[in-house]
Amino acid sequence: MANGRQRSSPRRASARRRRIPWIAISLLTAGAIGLVFIFVRLFEGPGSTADVGPAAYPYPCLPNEGTAQHIHPYVRIVLDGDSITIPAYVGIRDIGGTACFEPVHTHDASGILHIESVSPTQLFTLGDFFAIWRDTYRTAEVRNATVPVSYTVGDLLGRPIDAGHDVRLLVDGTLSRAGPTLVLNALDYCTAAMTNPPCFPTAVADPYPPFLVQRYGTGHVIVLQYAARGGS
Repeated sequence: MANGRQRSSPRRASARRRRIPWIAISLLTAGAIGLVFIFVRLFEGPGSTADVGPAAYPYPCLPNEGTAQHIHPYVRIVLDGDSITIPAYVGIRDIGGTACFEPVHTHDASGILHIESVSPTQLFTLGDFFAIWRDTYRTAEVRNATVPVSYTVGDLLGRPIDAGHDVRLLVDGTLSRAGPTLVLNALDYCTAAMTNPPCFPTAVADPYPPFLVQRYGTGHVIVLQYAARGGS
């Protein structure tokens, strides 16, 4: 028995020595793949194909705008008294020649959002829009500075609340505590009779389905402010 153990020990040692290079090669390969993945994610531009598909965030791409809902909320952003432009084509991308529409998007820089969904009942929030904006452009330009596209109850476009500043949400001039959870579906601004900006030229239409006009009306204005505490 002692001799048997002595004979088997060199074989086991030899097998271990053969396995070590393969383990090292596997680890090096996995590390290289990880570095390539990180490099690709860091240098992808807005609207890259990595963000598109059934699992795309926040919503899967649609080849056409949805027709089950068509609603036009109006959002204004004011930082320390300066009006900030919401860019055109938030949520609209061209992927290899194929159109990609998010259910909440913009067509111009007027501040009018377009809710165009394939679902007649799905609700969309202000936080959803900011997620789509962030997913499309990643950053925004404010006073010649690049800032994150962000909105929480304590932060607006990289401006956090502090001892002297508040982040406020006003709906039709009234302070709202809803923050990013504010539901946009009931807050249409435009009608078919509004033929001037901001509704003209991309959003001259009554909200759809038609019951939305009777239930919620139109002309609603959503304002996000980062302003001095106690100021207007």
